Amino acid sequence: MNESMKQRLVGVLVLLALATLLLPVLFDFEGSDYTVDTRPTIPASPDIESVEIKKAGPVKGAGTVTSHEDMYRFDRSREMAEQHPDDKSALQDQPSGLNAEGIPFAWIVQVASFTDIDKAKALNQHLLDDGYKAYSRRVVIGGETNYRVYVGPKVAKQAMLEQQQAIERQYNVKTLLLVFEP
Repeated sequence: MNESMKQRLVGVLVLLALATLLLPVLFDFEGSDYTVDTRPTIPASPDIESVEIKKAGPVKGAGTVTSHEDMYRFDRSREMAEQHPDDKSALQDQPSGLNAEGIPFAWIVQVASFTDIDKAKALNQHLLDDGYKAYSRRVVIGGETNYRVYVGPKVAKQAMLEQQQAIERQYNVKTLLLVFEP
């Protein structure tokens, strides 16, 4: 027998051996042990009840709305800050957490107070351009109108202290840290 014929016979035997091993694995000749569940698996539709939603409006029994002048008053913390201008710990005993209405206490920095509105607007714009959340408020003190520039509020006192120090360095001003109670 020549060499090529021997190789063909060996190849056929190898293929037959593989077919003998793989055909039973690929095809189930005895019948299937696996059944396919043809029942639907979609759940039944839920019972949906219609709900009538009342039109939005004022809440009965709610208190009166606080004016901006009353809302942005910092008299108590201003007195403490002005009495101890160099003592950063003067406001240490100030509240933290929530007030009686459930609103968190926060901190703001009064950067400056001007009698000229243009100066207040200019400083406010510089602070905004530098990424601070700045705003200004008009107050009347002893019959004279002042414009105070503030940064904040922040709930985290330490973060507000860091901003206060950065503002004092950057703008070369003396600021006041105040408790913000809206």
